Amino acid sequence: MAANSTAQTAAKYLSGHVRGDVFTDVLHRAAFSRDSSIYQIIPLCVVAPLDAADVIVAVKYAAEKSIHVAARGAGSGLAGESLSSGIVFDMTRYMNKIIGVSNNGELVICQPGVVLDDLNNYLSGYNRKIGPDPSSSNRATIGGIVANNSTGAHSLQYGHIADYLESVEAVLADGSLLEL
Repeated sequence: MAANSTAQTAAKYLSGHVRGDVFTDVLHRAAFSRDSSIYQIIPLCVVAPLDAADVIVAVKYAAEKSIHVAARGAGSGLAGESLSSGIVFDMTRYMNKIIGVSNNGELVICQPGVVLDDLNNYLSGYNRKIGPDPSSSNRATIGGIVANNSTGAHSLQYGHIADYLESVEAVLADGSLLEL
């Protein structure tokens, strides 16, 4: 009962303060309780943020209430890294856009929920692609790829995704926004 009460309290607050979606129903919580690992952790709630401002609001709330958070893309990780008993962010619902490109495709700005294959299809118009090629590229998102510093079968040739980053905008545990 206490967990359900906490879930409803969190959902009520977050629904009034984020512009994206907040879910506490059994279906969403069950769907986000598993990833490609062997683990299962049922989250308190699922938040699909519209933008970084929504993430900041939810993370600040979580920090104040000592609630764990985890950002999630496709959930293709094998170590349970996208699972949480607290708030799980669904970065694929709304934060899945390629914002822009410059220098003939050398620089791309995108949101964390963009799928790697979709980004590479976009970059093919510039005769470019992201070097690291994880086997899950048809579902893995840029946010998860960056978080795991992913590589792939051609790692000796192309290295890790960190080799291709110019900057990352991140929300820290206290809800502050930082550009790295």
